[in-house]
Amino acid sequence: MAKTPEYPIVVIPELVKDKKQFTPLVFPSGQGDAPIGASEGLFENVLKHYFGEIVSPQQVMFPPGHRLPFTADFLMVEPNTGLHIDLEVDEPISFATGKPTHCIGEDDYRNKCFVDANWLVIRFAEEQVSSQPERCARFIAGAIAQLTDNNTYRQKLLHVEKVTPIRQWSARQASRLKKSDYRQGYLGQRRN
Repeated sequence: MAKTPEYPIVVIPELVKDKKQFTPLVFPSGQGDAPIGASEGLFENVLKHYFGEIVSPQQVMFPPGHRLPFTADFLMVEPNTGLHIDLEVDEPISFATGKPTHCIGEDDYRNKCFVDANWLVIRFAEEQVSSQPERCARFIAGAIAQLTDNNTYRQKLLHVEKVTPIRQWSARQASRLKKSDYRQGYLGQRRN
């Protein structure tokens, strides 16, 4: 039986992992207009505090052969190598439709499009960025250090605990979370 994926979810391009080639094969093409999630504004403040100007919200990427783009919740570009990082914040229920979203396997193709463009993908559960935003920043800083040898950001976050993993949900589990107003519970709390 396959293990349930846990957030943070990381998908590393082969060119980055094996050959240390960081230049994207597809560059971003501007800012998108996708709806901004409930916790993304606060998370952006934390990201900008620790990573500064390398963070850009709502950046569009056109995968080759696609008519429509994908929009990264946040794009981070590591300044020494040019590594492009697609940061995603996944909520269990869509505000727009009220239906389960980001369920197990649902974002696999989207992740593949970013990875095929040589972008690193890091996905957090909305609950993580809402309740432990600095821990999520520490995770990102660790990934940057591990892949690029740039320890600048990790040094700023050594005092922060590691992010607590959260299991990704199935559509059935997301529906149960909606019925119990689980999302409203964690959106109302803020801590490190």
